[in-house]
Amino acid sequence: MYLLLDVGNTRTKAVTYHNGQFRPLTEVTAETLKDEAWQGVYVASVAAEERISVLKQQLQLDHVPWHLLKSEASAFSVINCYQMPEKLGVDRWLALLGAATLFVNTDLLIIDAGTALTLDWLNDKQQHEGGWIIPGVRLQQEAVISNTAKVQSRPGEANSLRLGNDTHSCVENGALAAVTGAIRLAWQLRPAKHLLLTGGDAEKLTTYLTDLPIYHDPLLIFRGVARYINS
Repeated sequence: MYLLLDVGNTRTKAVTYHNGQFRPLTEVTAETLKDEAWQGVYVASVAAEERISVLKQQLQLDHVPWHLLKSEASAFSVINCYQMPEKLGVDRWLALLGAATLFVNTDLLIIDAGTALTLDWLNDKQQHEGGWIIPGVRLQQEAVISNTAKVQSRPGEANSLRLGNDTHSCVENGALAAVTGAIRLAWQLRPAKHLLLTGGDAEKLTTYLTDLPIYHDPLLIFRGVARYINS
């Protein structure tokens, strides 16, 4: 049994992996993990390395091998387009690897909708062609609120693309419009066979993109992690 961790900017997601099967964990504490015979911990982290040391102590898994994954120039026939491959966020790299397990030799647009919205293109030769990074829905709201003196609001759940009739709904709906608009522009610029969507805002965004060939997979990054376990 392996523990897979995706340590993001705002939260840590975890699954167990055993015999090709993933099981999401709703709670990750020393108490909930103590009864398993762990073979190793595989970590994808975009947070500071100090956070990993804290996690080891908090989870009381110092006795188990920890593997901190990094982006590479190539792996499993997937080619990174960055001249300095290690500079590509490991979450983006693992999403590319995960996508390539689901759709082999297929043109893909891969979107991770989290704190930041990342968009990456993978062609049918499994070559990464590049991508975009923009603020996610909540980050866009926070940017407007914190940098605009007369906007008195708070970040909220953007649930509509309708025109706002007060400052709060204008900020919420405007951020959602910006994100969905960026996705549509990406698709118009470089359409693909499938649009793979993952991340915390993925389920919400699918509601506003029903005309696109979306494949929603909350485990996409973990599928990339599992390739290293199975290699």
